[in-house]
Amino acid sequence: MASADTQLQSARLHIPHFDRVILAVIVVLIGLILLVISMGDRVGVIVHRVVPEGIARSTSPIIIEFSEPMNRESVAARFSTAPNMDGDITWNGSTFIFKPVEAIAPGENVSVLLEKGASSASGRELLHNISFDFTVRTPHVAYLFPANDAPSNIWVADPNNPESAQQLTFSPSGIYDFSVSPDGSMIAFSENNSETGTQDLKLLDLETGGLEQITNCVDSACTNPVWRPDGQMIAYERVELNSDMAQQGVGISPTRVWTLDLSRRPVETRPLFSDLQRLGHSPQWSADGSRIAVYDSAMGAILLYDFTDGSLEAVPSRAGSSGALSPDGTALLYPEIVLTEGAMTHSYLRMVILDDNQVIPITDPPQSTDDARAAWRPDGQQIAVSRRDESLIRGYQIYLLDPENFDARMITDDPRYTNMFFLWDPTGQSLVIHRFPELDENMQPNMNGLPEIWTLNTLTGELIQVAQNAWMPRWLP
Repeated sequence: MASADTQLQSARLHIPHFDRVILAVIVVLIGLILLVISMGDRVGVIVHRVVPEGIARSTSPIIIEFSEPMNRESVAARFSTAPNMDGDITWNGSTFIFKPVEAIAPGENVSVLLEKGASSASGRELLHNISFDFTVRTPHVAYLFPANDAPSNIWVADPNNPESAQQLTFSPSGIYDFSVSPDGSMIAFSENNSETGTQDLKLLDLETGGLEQITNCVDSACTNPVWRPDGQMIAYERVELNSDMAQQGVGISPTRVWTLDLSRRPVETRPLFSDLQRLGHSPQWSADGSRIAVYDSAMGAILLYDFTDGSLEAVPSRAGSSGALSPDGTALLYPEIVLTEGAMTHSYLRMVILDDNQVIPITDPPQSTDDARAAWRPDGQQIAVSRRDESLIRGYQIYLLDPENFDARMITDDPRYTNMFFLWDPTGQSLVIHRFPELDENMQPNMNGLPEIWTLNTLTGELIQVAQNAWMPRWLP
C-alpha cells in the first residue's frame, strides 16, 4: 500500500495544466500586491494635477489634486506662494483649493510651492517638493454685439488689443443678458426663444466650451443672472407669462427673484421668498454672500434678506434701484428721488448703515444736478458715481467719492458722452463703461449715435475704446 507522501505526490503530478496556469497567475498577482504594498512608502503620495500654469486670471483659484485623501492640516502647513497671499482654503475630496482674498494684479508672476512631507490620511507622504508658476493676464471685457440689430451675442476682447475680439456664443435667437462667474471660468446667460417669447438661463464653461441649460422656463421669462461671490448660487429674475390663462383675464405676473443652487445636480431652483407676495428685481449680493438686496416695487423699498438668520429689512426708496452694497455688507448706497419746482425730479445719494439703520445723505444736489448709479471699489476705499451737473457739462460723468468724507473728483469730462453704466474690475484699478455719444464732433445732437464700450484706468486716467455698437459690458477676469 502506497504511503501518504507517495499519494500526495501523485495528486500533485496530476493537477490539470489549466489549473496550474491559474495558480501561477494568482501567485504572481499576490506577489505584485505585496510588492506595491512594500514599495508604497517609497512611491509616496502622487499629485495628479496643478492649476493654473502659464497664464491665469486675476481671480483664478490655485488647485492641487492628489491621488488619495490627504491630512489637510499637513498640506496647509506646507503650502506657500511668492509673493505671499492671504486666501481661503477649501477641499473637494482629494483636491486642495486656495482662493486668494484679493484679486491678483495683472502682470504679476506667482510661484506656488508645496513642500515635501505633506501626508495622506493613510500616512503616506509627499516625497518631493511640488512647484509651479503662472502669470496673471489683464482682465478681458465681455459684451453684447451688435446693439442695433438682432441677434445679439456675447463677444470678448482684450482691452489692450481690441482687435482681438472673439465671439463666444452663436445663438440664432440672441442673448438677452449675461454675467460672468466670480472666478471667470463660466458665463451665465439668458437666451431668447423667438418661437415662444420666453427666456431660459444657460451656463457656458469657458474652459471646455460645454453648454448647460439650468432653467426650464416653459411659460416664463428667466433673466438677469447674478452670481453669488462663491460661485455656488445664482439669483435671477423670473416673470410668469400665464399664456394659458390670458383668455381668463390673467396677465403677466410681476417680477420675482428666484435662486439656483449650482452645488446640486440637477440644479435646484426656488423663489427667494417663500411668501409669493414679496416681489423683487435687480438682485445683488454682499461680498460674503450672506446678504442679498432686491427692489420691491409694490412696497417702494429695497429689501435686504440675511441668509444667516432669515431676517428681512426694508429701506424705503422711490428710485426703483436696489442700490449698491458695500464690500463688507454693512452699508447700502442708493439713489433717492426728490421733487423740485415745476414737478421736476432729481436724484441724490444716501447711505444707510445697516447695523443701526442710520441714514446719511451723501449728496444734496442743486436742481441742475443728478446722482444716479454708484459702485463700490472692491476694497471699499472709493465709490464710483455717475453724476450729471448741467451747470458744468452735459450728460452723466463719472466721479470718484471718498466714503469717509464724500469728497468727489471728476474722472471723465468729455461733453460728447454720457456714461450710462460701469463696473470695477476685480483688482479695483479700472472701470469698464457703457458710453453713449449724445453729441457729434460738432457738438450737435448725435442722431445716429450707437453705444460704445470703454475701459478707464482710474490711476492713470487712460481711456481705451474696446468696442462700438456694443452694450452690457462685463469684466472677464
